[in-house]
Amino acid sequence: MRLRISALLFSMLTLAFACGDVSPPPSGKAEWAIVDGERTNMNEDSVVAVINRAGGLCTGSLIGSRVVLTAKHCVQNPDVENPSPPSSFIIGIGDSIRGLSETYSAIDVWTTEGPYREFALAGLIGQDVAVITLQSDAPAPPFALYRGEPADLIGTEMKAVGFGETPEGGAGIKYRVGTTVSRYAESMGVVYTPPTICQGDSGGPLLTAEGQIVGVASFGSACGAGENGYNHVAAFLDEIDEVLRAAGACTDDGAEVCDGGDNDCDGMVDEDCLAVGEACTDDAECLTLRCEDTDGGRICTQACDPVRPFTGCATGLYCAKTEGCDGRCEPGVVGMLPNEAPCMVDTDCASLFCTDPGDGAMRCLDPCRAGAGGCLFGEACAAAADSCGGCVPDDILEAARGLGEACTEDADCASGQCFDEGSDSYCTEGCADDASCGDRFHCRLMEDPSANLCIRGPRAGAGETCLDNLDCASGLFCAARGDEAWCSLFCAADEDCPTEFSCISVGDVSLCAPDAGIVGSTCTDDADCISGFCQPVGAGGANVCTRLCDAASACGTGFTCVRSTDGVSSACVGAAVAAEPPASDDGGCSAGGSPVGLAWLLFVGAFLFTTRRRPSEVSR
Repeated sequence: MRLRISALLFSMLTLAFACGDVSPPPSGKAEWAIVDGERTNMNEDSVVAVINRAGGLCTGSLIGSRVVLTAKHCVQNPDVENPSPPSSFIIGIGDSIRGLSETYSAIDVWTTEGPYREFALAGLIGQDVAVITLQSDAPAPPFALYRGEPADLIGTEMKAVGFGETPEGGAGIKYRVGTTVSRYAESMGVVYTPPTICQGDSGGPLLTAEGQIVGVASFGSACGAGENGYNHVAAFLDEIDEVLRAAGACTDDGAEVCDGGDNDCDGMVDEDCLAVGEACTDDAECLTLRCEDTDGGRICTQACDPVRPFTGCATGLYCAKTEGCDGRCEPGVVGMLPNEAPCMVDTDCASLFCTDPGDGAMRCLDPCRAGAGGCLFGEACAAAADSCGGCVPDDILEAARGLGEACTEDADCASGQCFDEGSDSYCTEGCADDASCGDRFHCRLMEDPSANLCIRGPRAGAGETCLDNLDCASGLFCAARGDEAWCSLFCAADEDCPTEFSCISVGDVSLCAPDAGIVGSTCTDDADCISGFCQPVGAGGANVCTRLCDAASACGTGFTCVRSTDGVSSACVGAAVAAEPPASDDGGCSAGGSPVGLAWLLFVGAFLFTTRRRPSEVSR
C-alpha cells in the first residue's frame, strides 16, 4: 500500500496525508522527518514501524504487549470498506527500519467503520484510527491512552515521534520533537499542533509529558508548514479497550471497582468487593452492585429464580420471591414444615415458600410459575398469567389449567388442548422445539409441525424412559421389555452403553438393555433398581423401582411426580397408577402403582420404529 502526499490536497484543503512511501522522493526533494526533531534512542522502542509488505511505511505505538495503535489510512486502502489482511503487515522495533531488532506478524486489524476518499479527508477526519494485534508479545513497555478531555490539553507540552522522511530524502529513521496542542476541534475529533509531521509519521503518537497517547498522526500541510492534525483516541476508547482485552491486556490501571474487571491491573478481579450475603451500605461495595434491605438486614444480594429457592444462592441464603416472578438471595435455611402446613415466613417451610394462594390461609407450598408445568401430580399453579404463586390441590382451583396440569377435556386448559396418552391426561400446547416447552417437557415433533405437542418429561437420553421413538434423543429408539420401555441404541460392546446397561443380542442386532430395574420395574429391594430405590406402590403395595423427583428434577416420559404422604418428598410413579392414593412406610416416600411383568419383548430396527408408535399419541 503506497499512500503518498498529494499536491492536490494542498491546493484544495492545504492538508495532506502524512503517510510514508518507502521509496526515495523525486530528485531534489528533501523533507525532514518530525520537523526539527532529533534521533530517538532505545527508550522509545514502544514507537514501532508499521511496514506494508506491498510497499509503504507508517508509525505505530504499542498500547499492549501485543497491540499497536496506528492510523486507519496506514492499514486500509481508499474507497474500500475494510482494512487489508493482517498478513499484509510487519511490525518492527528499532530506531531504523534498516536495523530493526525485532519484527512481528499481525493476526488481526481493527479500524473505524467505512471507506475514505484518497484525495480528500472524507472518512478520515475524526475516524483515522486503527489497531493491529500481533501474533506474539513485544518486549517494549506499552503506552497508556489519555482518557481525559482533549480540550484540557490546549497549550500543554507534548512530544511527537515517527519514522518520517530523513534529510537525505528517504524514510525509516525514528525522530522525536517537542510540540504543543494549539487547538482542539471537538466536532471533528482532531487535536492540532504546530508543524511536526512528514511522510512516514502517519499513525505515530502525540504524547503527553507522562507518556500517554492523545492521538495518532493523520494529516498536515507540507512538511514544516501549517498545522498538523492528530485524530484523538478518546472517541474510540471502548473499541480499543475491547481489542486490548481480547489480547489479554488490562485496560484500566485505576482504582478497583466492583465491575467484574481488574481495574487496578494487579492480576486480581474485584478483590475488595463484598460477596452476596455480606453486610453493606452501598451498591458499589457489592460484587453484584446490589445492596438492599432484607429481613436479615442490609446485605449484598443478587437476582435468582424464586421458583427454585434452593438454587442460585450461596450457603445460608435462599431465593426469596419479591415482586411478580422476581427473586433475590436472602438469609435463610430450609424449615421443617411440610406442604399445606400453616406458616409465617418462608424459612418455616421445607419448600422455602410460605404464601397465601388466594384463600386467606398462609401455608407452605411449592413455588410455581404460571403455565410452566412446575407442579406435581394432582396439583395446579395458583398464579395469574405471567406471574408466580404456589402449587395447590387442583380440585380447589377454578381457573383454567396450565401446561402439565390434569384435564378431562380441551375446555379445561388455558391452551385449549387436553392431551390423552393412555391413562395420562394433561394440558399441553403446540411447540417448535424442546426449549419452547420448558425443562420438564419435550416437544414431540410430528411430520406436520402444526401437530407438534409438548409431552411430559424431558427429551430422553440413553437408558431413560419413553413411550414413543419420538421421545428419545436423536440416534436413539424406544425399546420395550414387558411393561418397561427405555431409549436404547445399537451397540457392539458393553462400553457403548450407559452405566448399568449391557449390550445384548436380539436376533441379528445388538442393543443396550438395563442390567437392573429401571423406573417402573418390579423389585424386591433397593439393590434390584438402578436408582437404588424400591418402594411399594398402588393399593396392593407391590414394590416397583422409582426415584425421587421434584420441580427441578422431572420424571421421564410415561411417569409423573407424586407427592408422598409426608408432604415433603415425592417420587416418580407410572401415569397409569398415579391417581391411586399413595402408600407410605417409615421410609417416607412412596406412591401408587401396580406390578410389572418380566416377559421379554424387544422391538428393534425398522420394526421398532413402526410398532412402538402408539395410535393414541396425539389423541385428546
